[in-house]
Amino acid sequence: MSSQLSGYGSIASLDVDPYASLSGGNAQFKASAPDRHLYRLTCRANELFHRKRYRASLSDYSKAIRLALTRQGGETADFVALLYANRSASHCMLGSYEEARADAEIAIRIRSDWGKGFYRKGEALHGLRQYKEALCCYEECLQRDPTNPDARVGVANARIKLEDEQSGLFIRQLLAGRDYAMSKSLRPIQNKIFEFAVAMRNFIYLIADTNTRKCVIVDACWDVPGLLDIIKQENYTLVGAIVTHHHFDHVGGAPPPPFDQFRIRVSGLATILKKRPGVTAYVHPLDIPELVPANPGLPLARVRPTPDGYVLQLGERTNIQFLHTPGHTPGSQCLLVNGRRLFTGDTLFLGCCGRLDMPGGNPEAMWRSLRRLAGLADQLVVYPGHEYGGEWSTLQEEKMAGALKECPLGEWLR
Repeated sequence: MSSQLSGYGSIASLDVDPYASLSGGNAQFKASAPDRHLYRLTCRANELFHRKRYRASLSDYSKAIRLALTRQGGETADFVALLYANRSASHCMLGSYEEARADAEIAIRIRSDWGKGFYRKGEALHGLRQYKEALCCYEECLQRDPTNPDARVGVANARIKLEDEQSGLFIRQLLAGRDYAMSKSLRPIQNKIFEFAVAMRNFIYLIADTNTRKCVIVDACWDVPGLLDIIKQENYTLVGAIVTHHHFDHVGGAPPPPFDQFRIRVSGLATILKKRPGVTAYVHPLDIPELVPANPGLPLARVRPTPDGYVLQLGERTNIQFLHTPGHTPGSQCLLVNGRRLFTGDTLFLGCCGRLDMPGGNPEAMWRSLRRLAGLADQLVVYPGHEYGGEWSTLQEEKMAGALKECPLGEWLR
């Protein structure tokens, strides 16, 4: 019995059906492993990838490629194409985008009729911020595999980035464990904080004007040194720290019960203001008093209240409008950037809204906030405060299948 590997948009999935056939460029591409040793090695690499041990998966894919290249035959060549495509994915996850592109191009040379190689090249080019070229690769993938969901997302991502780039807007979404809160510390408690950050799946955002190079950070928490390093690498000047709401996982400080028993302090808003004297904090007036207990040293003179409708200008073409959206907390606020991008904090996630059972939560206020958001334009891109089900959505999608679906107040409160 021969073993089979199937190439999909994310990573090669396993299929041990000995009669599965090679089916050209669609999502069901299958290539037989030349022998069981190579099959097991590739299985191990796949498992390491799924466990997010990308360096280890990279090593095993490289071993598998070297071993496969010693074999001969048409089916072996197909299998090698699959290995290069999967190694490209590991390179991407490690931020080695040039290497990822090179591997994807080899996969394309071997099987130009297979969509996955083009998808991988698109991901690499997206990482290199060559969005126009990435868009072309995603479209090449869809020509070969019209139903590929990952390529469709890639097309949408590339178009969003191109639109931002052309309008002088820079947005970077940062996820704990992927972009920050990653390094190991000699202090065990710091490692525990980072582990907790990863479990919380917080998104932090950089919003900047590419002409003025002015930048704000949204909901800075967990790893301020790492976040400041990213801003430095991006070559922007940090001028503001925006708070969507006062909860500990968005502003840092001393954690609430029952976590306060550990006597720890998490870096966040207070750390930013201490390290960057020129930075102003932007917080809704109703949430400012809630910041003080967890951050007793917070310099309130540098905290600017942002009532509903307040506008922060980062450049001639980049402005941030603050929308008061209570419900999760009394002072929760969303950010409407250039009338096209909506940062929703914990008010709106993909498919659901923020919790209402915490102190300050108010179901009726949340209903009114969601109705307000539902009145905005369908094409707005939604960036949530946590990675609960995805990285972004649109208001149209949330109106159709999420928390913005039409719902009478009485039904909402039941």
